[in-house]
Amino acid sequence: MQPLLDQPRSIWQRYLAILAYLVAATLLIQLLGTALYYLKILPATSATGNTASFRLLLFSVVIQMVGFLLPAPLLLKFTRAHNFTFLKAKPGDIFLCCALIFSSLIFFSMLYEYLHIEPKQLAFIDGADILRHKNAFLAVTVLAVPGYEEWIFRGLMFGILVTGETRARNIFAAGLFCALVFTASHIEGRHSLSALPPIFVMAIIFQYMTWRSQSLWPAVCGHALQNLLSSVAFFAKFAADTAK
Repeated sequence: MQPLLDQPRSIWQRYLAILAYLVAATLLIQLLGTALYYLKILPATSATGNTASFRLLLFSVVIQMVGFLLPAPLLLKFTRAHNFTFLKAKPGDIFLCCALIFSSLIFFSMLYEYLHIEPKQLAFIDGADILRHKNAFLAVTVLAVPGYEEWIFRGLMFGILVTGETRARNIFAAGLFCALVFTASHIEGRHSLSALPPIFVMAIIFQYMTWRSQSLWPAVCGHALQNLLSSVAFFAKFAADTAK
């Protein structure tokens, strides 16, 4: 039997701790962004208007990584819980996650085409500047973003909430909670609301595959595939709109 101090805190304390962690991370991100802006390191907008340049996007990703990662050790220490890590995963689990993500993208593409809905995720960025830095943009969105987002939402938050849990309803509730937080973190404004349903479904897939494999690799690979396909679609759409 484990000593009492080694056991995770009660589930309600872990939920409250995660909410406090999210607030702290948000405040830290805002503080870092404001400081870099006033130091004239972080640009406000692109040179062509009120959209984000690639440089601004890159700084934003780095600031978010720092803001989420710095308080993470304190969260783990307080909750006395564990996080999912990059353990070796079965190729079948990685393939299954990618297949589920691809299928969900096909489904929502067909559904939105039928409903005449055009999701406008990434509408805040300067397409022309992104195209000028296409390879760097792909490196950020396909490699860096899936790695840190999966560690935060699936590895850290989901891992803490399911540490020591065997009851299906608690595991399901933890997965739903983390999926909702992940989806909410992608709200860019009213223009992005139509993109939230596929993001939520994607998050549910990542939660399931992380629990199934006990590794972050299936979710990271599926996330990378989703971001790659979304980036390619963004490039194609922007090029088509520019050519009109």
